[in-house]
Amino acid sequence: MDVFFQQRVRQHQKKIQRYLRYVFNDHFALTMTLLVGGMGLYYSNVLKTLPTPFSIGKFILIAFWLITLHVGRFASLTQLPDQVFLLPKEKQMRKYLAKALNYSLYFPLGVLFLTTAMSMPLVVVATGNVDFSQTLLFIGTIWGLKYSHLLIQRVAFFQEMAKQKTIAYSFWLLISTVILALSLWMTPILSMVLSVLQVLFFYQWLWLKMTASIDWEKLLNGEQTRLRRMYQFINLFTDVPEVQGQVKRRAAFDGLFSKIKYQQSNTALFLFSRHFVRGTEYSGLYLRLTLLGSLLLYFVNDFYFSIGIGSLFLYLIGFQLLPLAQRFRYVTTFQLYPIQQEQTKTALQQLLTVLLFVAAALFSVSALLSLDELIYGVLASACYFIVAILFTFAYVPLRLKMKKR
Repeated sequence: MDVFFQQRVRQHQKKIQRYLRYVFNDHFALTMTLLVGGMGLYYSNVLKTLPTPFSIGKFILIAFWLITLHVGRFASLTQLPDQVFLLPKEKQMRKYLAKALNYSLYFPLGVLFLTTAMSMPLVVVATGNVDFSQTLLFIGTIWGLKYSHLLIQRVAFFQEMAKQKTIAYSFWLLISTVILALSLWMTPILSMVLSVLQVLFFYQWLWLKMTASIDWEKLLNGEQTRLRRMYQFINLFTDVPEVQGQVKRRAAFDGLFSKIKYQQSNTALFLFSRHFVRGTEYSGLYLRLTLLGSLLLYFVNDFYFSIGIGSLFLYLIGFQLLPLAQRFRYVTTFQLYPIQQEQTKTALQQLLTVLLFVAAALFSVSALLSLDELIYGVLASACYFIVAILFTFAYVPLRLKMKKR
């Protein structure tokens, strides 16, 4: 089973690495640099205004850590044919699932390391008696809690363990809250020891004493759900064959389509707008980024940071919609119909103008509500619309010209 699991890991990693080069591109690096830098500056400025000790900060930290503990799912790397071909090897599958648990720890441990280290300045301010030298104790405590969380996820893939899983999760949530509270109100050393003890308890309860048979349907469905979520994220950056967008009628938007005149010059615009509205691939992406950007701007009251966040999200929205230009490139009827390349560019610009202006308007409402002075809100709104115009009429033609080469 060791060799078999390593083969599955290599297959999975080879497949994912093909997509990661499109995810971690120059645009992603620039976006994350600006976003993390801006949020770090805002976080630092807020901490300077807080009193020491800041009691409310302890409750914020506990809630934040409990949320981050849910990052990362159990990765079994199983495939649909396994239900037939691996059924005779079910007894040996316990060793396979033990390897899968260790593999599932890699990603969440990295995320928890970063989030816990990021939260340490607030820990220092909130407690008043903790310093940065104790960071590893907090990280170790949270890692132990995450290990138990993965044990609970794994036990759900066995027959007649649904009730046991619910009880275990409720107990884990309670004990995690208590351990995290002890790390802030008492000492992180005690919480570290308790975290190790709870790992031993859950491991004994949910693995060594657990003799149920594998529920293959749940195991395979769980892995397919995990992969689907991962592919949906990758699909924000590049086309993923595993993610198939759905087509919905959306009759409520028929009134908008009727405003597009039936003439040859509007063929590309008609197709682009219909595909955007009725397909879930681009419309869902647009709604998520627009709502997230509006929500972030609502809680930001710094003028320059508000401009940066709004402009960044407008750029992300426009950039993620650019593949629409190539959507019908290999459709035979689209190629046979007499449509000039200039018409395709104009249609894309018209659609992006409407979408980016709607997003800029929503961002403007959030900025006007969050910024202290009206003049700052007006200036931020003007910047959003300027960014939308520059992206549509300056960046889009340049980008399309580069794609033709």
